[in-house]
Amino acid sequence: MSLDATIFLKPLGSTTYMAPMQVKIDDVSKNGIGFSCKEPLQTGTTYEASLKLWTNDTLEVFLQIVRSTREGSRYSYGAIFIGMSDVDAGRIAIYQSFLEAGEDG
Repeated sequence: MSLDATIFLKPLGSTTYMAPMQVKIDDVSKNGIGFSCKEPLQTGTTYEASLKLWTNDTLEVFLQIVRSTREGSRYSYGAIFIGMSDVDAGRIAIYQSFLEAGEDG
């Protein structure tokens, strides 16, 4: 099961957000996130991210892209969360449970 989300990214140190991106969240944990989108992102780059989930909840996080692969016209990424608050980590745990429940049935 994958979930749709909108992500707003800005490279760390930049003052301007990139255009909003529609992403498919493939997996999520308190440590990181796997997602795919049409836009190329730089591996090793840390981004400030505003991640708006299907529930209309928004997470303000720092993501560092640690893995990327191209799959046709889409890119698949693995990113780790940097300095996530305990509150947001708890919210991520809820989303992770939702994903796992969806995979089971």
